[in-house]
Parts: sequence; C-alpha cells; structure tokens
Amino acid sequence: MFHSHLKQWRCQNKTIFLRADLNVPLHNGKILSDFRITSIIPTLDYLLNQNNMVIIATHIGRPTQYDESLSTKQLIPWFEQHNYSITFASTIKDLITAPFRAKHIVLFENLRFFPGEHTADPFFAKQLAQNAQYYVNDAFGSLHRTDCSISLLPYEFSENRRSIGFLVEKELVNLSTLLSNPKKPFVAILGGKKISEKIPLIRHMLPIIDTLLLCPAICFSFLKAHNHPVGESLIDASLLKDCREMMALAQSYQVNVLFPIDYYIAKQTIDGPLLYHDSPDIPADAIGISIGEKTVKLFAQEIATAQTLFFNGAMGFAERPETRKTTYDLLHEIAHSPGNTYIAGGDTVEAVFNAKVQNDIDYLSTGGGATLTYLSGHQLPGLMPFEES
Repeated sequence: MFHSHLKQWRCQNKTIFLRADLNVPLHNGKILSDFRITSIIPTLDYLLNQNNMVIIATHIGRPTQYDESLSTKQLIPWFEQHNYSITFASTIKDLITAPFRAKHIVLFENLRFFPGEHTADPFFAKQLAQNAQYYVNDAFGSLHRTDCSISLLPYEFSENRRSIGFLVEKELVNLSTLLSNPKKPFVAILGGKKISEKIPLIRHMLPIIDTLLLCPAICFSFLKAHNHPVGESLIDASLLKDCREMMALAQSYQVNVLFPIDYYIAKQTIDGPLLYHDSPDIPADAIGISIGEKTVKLFAQEIATAQTLFFNGAMGFAERPETRKTTYDLLHEIAHSPGNTYIAGGDTVEAVFNAKVQNDIDYLSTGGGATLTYLSGHQLPGLMPFEES
C-alpha cells in the first residue's frame, strides 16, 4: 500500500509543486461542479498551513494547443471566493520566476497547452521542477496516464521529497477495501459506452462479486454476442468474443448477470425523440439509450440486498436531462441501499450531484479511467515514482 508522507516532512517556508486533477466541467467560464477541487483541499490546506507556497498544476480537457475555453485561469475566482491567496502563471518563465510567498498559491496554465506534457519531455520536467523543493501528486484521476508531470517530474525530486497526497491515499485505501474485503453480497452495476475499459474490470471483479447488472450502452455488446436483437445500438464488434468469454466466466463463478427488460430508445439517431420500449429486444431501426422503469424495479431488488455496491457508467446524456431520468432513479435506489456504496467516473459522479444524493453515497471516487484501471488489477503508472522499496 502507498502512503502519504506529507506529515513526516514537516517542511516550512518551502515551495511545493502539487500535481492536481482539477479537470472540472466548464461552461462559458463557469465551473459546473467543483467536486475535484474540493477533493484536494485537505492536502492543499495542510501544505499552506505550514507556511509553504504551493504551485498547483493540472490539465483541463484534451487540448493540443492553446484554447482559451480550457485555460486554468478560469479556476482563479473559485480560489479567491474561498479566501485563498492566488496568482496565475501563464508561462514557464512566470512559473520559474514566481517569488516565494508563504501561504500562497501559484496556479499554472493548463499543462496540456505545452507540448512537453504530451511527449514526456525530460527538459519540460526540469523546467517545471525548477522553482520547487518538494513534489506532491494528488491527481488520482490522472494516475493511469504517463504525462510528463505524472511520470517524469517526480524523479526531479529525491525520494524523501516526493509523495502522494491525502486524496490519492484515501482513494487507494477505499478501492483496496472494495477489492480485498467487500461485504457480501457484492453487486456491481456497469454502464457507459467504453466497453473496452469494462471488460478488464469485469474479468478482475468476477471472482469477488455476486451480481452484475449490465446497463446501456455496454450491455448491447454482450447481448449482440449472444444474438439478441440490439437494433442500431452502440456495440464494439471487436469485443464480442470477449463478451462471450466473460459470460462463461461469470457462470463458472456463479455470478448472477442481469440485463435490462425494457428501455428508452431513439429511432435512427441518438438525437431523436426518446420513446419507451416495453421489451428486452431493441427494434431494428432503434438505438437503446437508457433502461426503463421495469428494469429499475428489477435492479432495485438486487440493490436493496447488497452489502457492497459499485456503480460506474451513467446512462443517457447530460445535455438531454430526460435521457438521464432512470440513471437518477437508479442512484436514488443506491443511495437508500443498506450496504457500502462506491461510485466512480466523471459522468456518473456528476449524475450523483444532479440527483442530489451525494450525501447518501459512502464513497465517490475522483477517478474514472484511473479507478477502472486500479480495480482491473493493473498498475497505475503515476504511482511508480512512489513505490516503497
């Protein structure tokens, strides 16, 4: 297990480079959800309260060049409104020459505006490190990536001057408990469109789960693999063999796999009107969007008896609230579950807040791909610099 060493450092009046994951949803410069910002506050406050200056670096979106709509400058009002002393560094020169100020934040521009971040450029790592004496990675949601600030930058600091933050430690503790010591019965609910991420997850979790509830869109590849009518619904033809293997594996582990029995569909295009379809078979000219109310009730029976519950993969589209209704219904059932509840993924966590059940969920992970990678039993590249010998 990886542990944060921040409280062992006792460093004061130093400059600390904090790699965070503040990849928050933005609209016209407004932060739609500050969940990822508030999640790093324990680490940030601890460092600032030691009279340190903290350089915060993050990415937003997936730009390959400067894009004003993805500038981290838009985050500054949030910090100012929460009474933080903060300045902005838009260039490497600004970062390197920023004078030391105790209990002050220097927010760096979007890391992905700089080519060296994508290419894991050693020179870029040295530039980023130049003004700091310590490095902290609290960007759990980015630990599955090999970007320069994640994979190379930590090595610019000696082992006793680099550490994970409190958020990363908290994530690892909670997700490790989910894998190693889940209370039974354990119910996993998986949806979303990226079935390539879900197959390794399912393979790794089948030995420990009791019930698997499959939702759109990933359920359609499983259904297609067994020749069930899925219409024009999203499938990954390259993974149909894997789907058949997963179903056989589930049977060998005696895992109960449940599929939707009704749907909300759209005809010919996903942007079409939402129609209720009272059947498990999708019409030839239709696309499955989300589950129907009968499926919610069916899944609710499993949720009500779960002692551990994991959900990833919100159905529908955030920009079309009507497509998210049964996702919200499912989240209300999960919120009232007597078991330990874990939810991961940016869209899914956003849906939790939209459904206003965040206070009734035991653990909300800040990671999407990182969480799935960890729960799939794979190494997180961003943790390698902190492996303890």
